[in-house]
Amino acid sequence: MAENVLPKQSGRGPEGPARPPLVAALDGSAHEAAVLAWAAACAVRQGVRLDLVHVVEVGPVLAPYSVLATEAPWFGEQLEVAERARLDGLAAGLRERHPGLEVGVRTPVGSPAGVLVHLSERATVVVGASTHDRLERLVLGSTALAVVAHGHGTVVVVPESLPPVEPHRVVVGADGSDAGGRALAHAVDEAASVGGVVTAVTAWTVEVEDGVVVTEPGTDRWSRVEERVGAATRAALAEAGAAHPDVEVAVVVRNGRPARAVLDVADEVDADLVVVGRRGRGGFAGLLMGSVSRTVVQRTTRPVAVVH
Repeated sequence: MAENVLPKQSGRGPEGPARPPLVAALDGSAHEAAVLAWAAACAVRQGVRLDLVHVVEVGPVLAPYSVLATEAPWFGEQLEVAERARLDGLAAGLRERHPGLEVGVRTPVGSPAGVLVHLSERATVVVGASTHDRLERLVLGSTALAVVAHGHGTVVVVPESLPPVEPHRVVVGADGSDAGGRALAHAVDEAASVGGVVTAVTAWTVEVEDGVVVTEPGTDRWSRVEERVGAATRAALAEAGAAHPDVEVAVVVRNGRPARAVLDVADEVDADLVVVGRRGRGGFAGLLMGSVSRTVVQRTTRPVAVVH
């Protein structure tokens, strides 16, 4: 049985800190190809190790007496062997296409969500999602949803049938929280790897100026609120992107719901990647996934990196 602990190898950007390895969560579903292609392209770009992981979930299967008596491989072992052979074939294809890429194969037995959450402590985990065209949103399976909600580090959600695109246009939600700061740093790091640009989106709903609730667009109070909110975001973006001062950045301030603002700007700039923090300022500590990150993941068909 393979260990579900990743090696400590990591890549390093031109000026930034060490990057974690990547895990492509493969399950044989329709969106597996998109996950594999996106993760491989990202690993090549960042110069990090890529592990292909399929978690073998066998449940409470009891081995029959004939298996115990003859010491023949039981069902779980057969599944693990078959899946490892399949992943070995995928890994061989990646090594052929990308000679410098280090690719590993892992087939741990257990709960898929539990194993992937554990792996996310030391790696960026890439999971897939189905695309529901009629509703124009992503549909996460129970495993992917659990990994996004409970994971550590960064979890990337890749829509099925999406070709890997370099992150030349990165949109990130900024809300002044600790997770928002980590999301800004991740967005700048991703853009820096390809000479891309970052658009940081911040939104406000209710603000008070001179003791008055600001409600009228175009007024001096409205302008002062937008300037104050934008200045705070620019300062946070400068701090988060200190390792990559050459990355072109922009700040967009919108009045309204934060998730809607992020989604709208992502469409306007045709973003290659959307980055959000798992939880922002407006959540209870016990909530595992904030409303903004959940809404963005579900209502876009673009890759989304959820930074924990």
